[in-house]
Amino acid sequence: MATTERGSAEERVAAIHDAGVERVRVHFTDLIGVSRNKVVPVSMLDEICEDGINFCISAFCVDHAGEIVEGTGLGAEVDFRDANVRPDLSTLAIVPWERATAIAVGDVYFDGDLLSASPRQLLKRAVDELEQRGFRAVAGHELEFFLLRPGPHGSGYEQYAKQPGLVYTLSPSVDTEGVLREMEDAVRAMGLPYVGSNQEYFGSQWEINLRYDDALKAADDAHLFKLAVKEIAAQHGLVATFMGKPIQELGTSGYHLHLSMWDGAGEPAFHDPAAGDGLSEVCRWFIAGQLEHGRGMTAIMAPTINAYKRFLAQAFGPWNVTWGHDNRTVYVRIPRERGTATRIENRAGDGTANAYLASAAALFAGLDGIDRQLDPGDPVSGVSYELEDKPLMPFSLGEALDALEADAYFKEALGAQFVRAFVAMKRSEVARFQSAVTDWELNEYVNVL
Repeated sequence: MATTERGSAEERVAAIHDAGVERVRVHFTDLIGVSRNKVVPVSMLDEICEDGINFCISAFCVDHAGEIVEGTGLGAEVDFRDANVRPDLSTLAIVPWERATAIAVGDVYFDGDLLSASPRQLLKRAVDELEQRGFRAVAGHELEFFLLRPGPHGSGYEQYAKQPGLVYTLSPSVDTEGVLREMEDAVRAMGLPYVGSNQEYFGSQWEINLRYDDALKAADDAHLFKLAVKEIAAQHGLVATFMGKPIQELGTSGYHLHLSMWDGAGEPAFHDPAAGDGLSEVCRWFIAGQLEHGRGMTAIMAPTINAYKRFLAQAFGPWNVTWGHDNRTVYVRIPRERGTATRIENRAGDGTANAYLASAAALFAGLDGIDRQLDPGDPVSGVSYELEDKPLMPFSLGEALDALEADAYFKEALGAQFVRAFVAMKRSEVARFQSAVTDWELNEYVNVL
């Protein structure tokens, strides 16, 4: 079952006062995964919890370049009015790397109602839908990232630690300045359920793992974890990136989302000891839902231009929409543990995905599989990349957006407001990339043509 309990709101407020906190960062996540916030003095916390704090709704329309994207339905169409964020005190935590500061994640309201396009609200709705069917959703977020050092005079990035061949090693020989140790300590001090860390396959590629929990709390934890990693790196003059493939010569980083269900009696709904493979019918239906909507939810799981290089690399990222037992080349991997640890692992994401949106998408997909009692077919074994009779992943963000818009169930489940805004934001991103002149083009053509 879920393992951690949030302290009560009263306990958390008392803790920040006892620690001498002077200010609170009230955060919300936008559609592209950026954590936006306002800072208020701690003396205003009660007032902010009651009345919220206003910001322009167009913050949901701002792209990676800082420009407001047209056509989202959340900008000029609503006169750039104010939205309102009210902190959820169950997320209140002290920020260890910033003096006298606490942080809380909030819920977004617009015109008096919860904003349906808000990623956190979408996840809450998915969780509620499953609860109506007697299931409690539990999630674990497994995120990989690179730690990079900006090159001189803006000349790109280089690895923080370059030693190759030291996968599953974490010591001063690879963490030469102790930055990873500082991140571990900060994550633990925030109260996030840290369970372990290691270097991944490439130098300066890391994974810090958090324990699973109820789906909303696990997404809150993942959101705060990514924030901690990026901000601590910045304090050291480094850049932590969750991009799928940030350096040409190196490999890719993934975002593996582990999901399980628990029934009303507190038993693991995905486990059936009488089944040959230990998987219940509910689990098989849930897997089938992932496959049914695998292409449709890829734009949410892999929401950047760069993310699709991970699929094309055929390096433990999915190439086709398949499932298998303890197989790292498939879309849905079933780890070998059973009993209370029975779960599915959706391997489509990279770390640029929004934790709330990725969770909501996967849960809505599984929900459809359960409601329609879909059959996932037989699991695949061996290297799934060699199979020619399985549906392929989208191999570009544009193709993934086409798949999202073609998935009628997914569009309805996610809601018209979210789909309109998200697709407009991402279509704009694709168009900006298509019109950009890249270093590759210059290196390929300038001297020879």
